[in-house]
Amino acid sequence: MRILTFACFVLACQLICTLPAFAREGHPDFRQLVDSYAKRRGFNGTVLVARGGKVLFRGSYGQANAEWAVPNGPNDRYRIGSLSKPLIATLVLQLVEQGRLMLDGTLGSYLSELYGGTAAAPVTVAQLLSHTSGLADLPARYDDAWYQTAARRSYAPLDFAREWIKPSLLEQPGSKFRYNNNGFYLLGVIIERVTGQKLADNLQQRLFGPAGMSASGLFSERDVLPRLALGYSRSPVGVLEHPLTVNSSVSFSAAGIYSTADDLFRFDCALYGSRLLRPETRALMLQAHSAAYGFGWNVGQWTLPDGRRLPVASHTGSVPGYQSYYLRSEPNQDCVIILDNFWQGALVVQMGQDLMEVLNGKPMQLALRSLDELLTPIAYREGTQAMLAAYQSLATQRREYDLSEKAFNALGYKFLRANRLDDAIAVFGWAVQLFPQSSNTHDSLGEAYRKAGKLTEAARSYAAALALDPTSTSAKKALEELKGSGNSE
Repeated sequence: MRILTFACFVLACQLICTLPAFAREGHPDFRQLVDSYAKRRGFNGTVLVARGGKVLFRGSYGQANAEWAVPNGPNDRYRIGSLSKPLIATLVLQLVEQGRLMLDGTLGSYLSELYGGTAAAPVTVAQLLSHTSGLADLPARYDDAWYQTAARRSYAPLDFAREWIKPSLLEQPGSKFRYNNNGFYLLGVIIERVTGQKLADNLQQRLFGPAGMSASGLFSERDVLPRLALGYSRSPVGVLEHPLTVNSSVSFSAAGIYSTADDLFRFDCALYGSRLLRPETRALMLQAHSAAYGFGWNVGQWTLPDGRRLPVASHTGSVPGYQSYYLRSEPNQDCVIILDNFWQGALVVQMGQDLMEVLNGKPMQLALRSLDELLTPIAYREGTQAMLAAYQSLATQRREYDLSEKAFNALGYKFLRANRLDDAIAVFGWAVQLFPQSSNTHDSLGEAYRKAGKLTEAARSYAAALALDPTSTSAKKALEELKGSGNSE
């Protein structure tokens, strides 16, 4: 079978299935914006935008199954990854309302055989919900060896907790926000303990059923799920491929739910009123308890172009092959849901933010093409010089690309994490040329030079960063370390 590059594949399948936009008087044409993400950025998945309980736009793009050229559709199921956390938090708070759980109840009391008498015993349910437990988490990156070995095994929830969620602490409970999948995994174990029922049954009876979510569930490899969009990823050279295999038991209550865009919209509608939670409990869930995080939600205030402040609760989700983003704002009952089966994380986040802002008055700007998608395959296939030539040859086409400081920074660090140091130096160098007054661009270039062992150049970049921003602690620390090693000018 011939292997399609990612770019060719997207060209062949974009816009295969886009339902008519449910445009309503006074609202922007969201189809135009989402179409631009599909055409210029290769978005592959389903989008839903709603206000006041009414769908304004629903559209599906690309392929649900690449092998059989099956298009994505509005009723397709997707694995939603950590977008499971707001749903699990809702279930936990239901049990709190019913007196089955206490927010100040502890691991030592609910799971005494694992954590009683240990340093983790005082960790509370509230701290698990707000990522302030102090527990160590699983490796943050999927390229860690743990995901190639232990994560491919099947575990009973209690056995996984016993083996991989140790009773030691990184810091005092409640003292620091540290995003933690293990904490939400333990919430699932606790739910099963206090109810005497499996997590999947709890979700169905207490959440999915009351909200009318008939196409959602807890994912298992053994289940045959009609209309499940298969997850894909792409290699650094742009070839579409199957993603890393991680056993679903490792995801469980931290990232194990599958759903549809319409089901998540039903959940959003059910959060209003008291069908799932009392209004005061919902307010507690959406209140910041640590950093900008509530109980299972990122929460914050966005500044709109006209200066208004918009309260937004949101969560992203990611498991290999899938990305998701769900945003909600209560004043106008706004809801944006994006489900993706091509593992397009940064794209999904940018797209979700654009849609929510346009829904609230921001002038629409169509998506720009990505330098990452253009240059990364060239760098891996042909090397740094070919990448430099491709960038320089853009000429008048440059206006079609995202040339923001943020875009250069993201691409540079992608190369830096992959230890492609010449590529990283080139990208950060472009950023310095385009944004010479930004301390951050010089700081990033300094980091790349330092990692490459070019310490004189690193010192110059850090000095430039500090001159532009005398409060830069990272540049100041780096210069002190270079001076201490005798490598600063």
